[in-house]
Amino acid sequence: MWSVLNRFGVPEPFVDMIKALHDGMTAKVIHQSNLSAPFPITCGLKQGCVMVPTLFSLYLVAMLYEVPHNNPGVEIKYRLDGGIFKLARLSSQRNTNTINVTELQYADDNAAVAQTQAELQESVDNFHAAYTCFGLTVNKTKTKILAQPRPGENTPVTNITMDGTIIECVEHFPYLGSILSTQSTSSKETENRLQAGHTAYGRLSTRVFMNKDLTTHTKVMVYNTIIVSTLLYACETWTLYSRDLKKLEQFHQKKLRAIMKIKWNDCVSNTAVLERANITSIEAMIMKHRLRWSGHVVRMEDTSLPKKILFSELNTGDRPRGHPMLRFKDQLKKSLKEANIDPNAFEASASNRNKWRRKIKVGTDLFEEERRANLVAKRQQRAERTNQPQPLPTIQCDQCP
Repeated sequence: MWSVLNRFGVPEPFVDMIKALHDGMTAKVIHQSNLSAPFPITCGLKQGCVMVPTLFSLYLVAMLYEVPHNNPGVEIKYRLDGGIFKLARLSSQRNTNTINVTELQYADDNAAVAQTQAELQESVDNFHAAYTCFGLTVNKTKTKILAQPRPGENTPVTNITMDGTIIECVEHFPYLGSILSTQSTSSKETENRLQAGHTAYGRLSTRVFMNKDLTTHTKVMVYNTIIVSTLLYACETWTLYSRDLKKLEQFHQKKLRAIMKIKWNDCVSNTAVLERANITSIEAMIMKHRLRWSGHVVRMEDTSLPKKILFSELNTGDRPRGHPMLRFKDQLKKSLKEANIDPNAFEASASNRNKWRRKIKVGTDLFEEERRANLVAKRQQRAERTNQPQPLPTIQCDQCP
C-alpha cells in the first residue's frame, strides 16, 4: 500500500502519517459474550477509517495498471456530438473515436468482458495474475461465466479456467445488486425486484401496513419510501417490455389495495386507487428515473465511461433484421416523446440540471394525466359496449326458401 502511494506521488510525510495509523493494529473477537485476547492485524486497512475507500481505490487503480494494455475486451465506437439518436453520425470514421472496454471494476467486484472464448480466457489469466501480484485472492466459487449469444442462438458451452479450476457458466448472476442474464433483457431483473418487494412488504406488514394505529396516509408514505424504492432499484437502466411493466403495475395495485383495504368487489378502478393514494403509476416513476439518470450521464465529463457508452454502439456486428431487441436508447427516446421533450434537443436540455429537473417533472405529470385519462376513456368504452343491447341469435333453416 505504501509503495502504491509513493508511485502516485503522495508526499512521504503524509505516507508516514497514514502508516502510523496502521502500525501496531490489534483486534478482539466477541464470542458468546466473551472478549478474546488482542491479536495483531498484519494485513488490510483499518476498518471504519474515512480514508480506507480512497486508499483502496488507489490500490485497485495501481493493480489495473498491471493488466496488459492490449488486454482483450469489447470494442465500441462513440461520438459525443451530432445527436445521441442520430446513429448515422457513427458511420463517419474521421469523427468517431474507438475504445476497448476490458473491465468494469467497482470496489472489489469486477466484470471482465470479451467477444470470444479465447479472448475471455486471456483476460481472465491477465486479471488473475494482476490480483495475485498485489496480494489479492479471487473467490473462485463466486466467479461465473455469462455467455450472451445472438438472439435465437443457443448459449455456447464454455471451458474457461482460472488457475486450473473450470469456471461455472450460468444463465444469470447478480452483479452490483442487479441480475444479468444471457437473454440480454431486464425480465430476470424485474422478477428479482418483485421478489425483493414482496419480501420488504412482508417484513413491514404487521408493524406498519396492518397496524390500526397508523393512518392510511402514513402507510402509503412508508410504502412509497421503502417498498417502491426496493422495487425500482436501478430501474433507470432497465429496458422493459410491456409484459415486465404489467407485472410491476400489478404489484403496485395489489399492495396499494391491501393498504387501503380495497376489495375486488368494491369495483374501484386502478386509476381511482392511484388518486386515493396520491401516488403515480410505476410507468411514470420509471420514466422519471430514466430521464434523470440520462441527464446525469449527459452532464458527466467527456472522459467518463458511462457517457461514452451512452453515445456509442458496438464497433463490429450488425443488428438482426425484422424486429430486433429493444435498446436503452429506444426506451429513452420513447420516454422523451411521452414527456413532451424534443429528442433532438435532449443534450442541450439536459445540460442545465435545474431546468432539466423541472422539464422532467412537468413532462411526467403530463404523461400521468394523459395515461389516466386514456384508461378512464377505455373503461367507459367497455361499459358502453357491455350495456348495448345484443341482437337475439337467429337460426336459418336450410330447407326453407
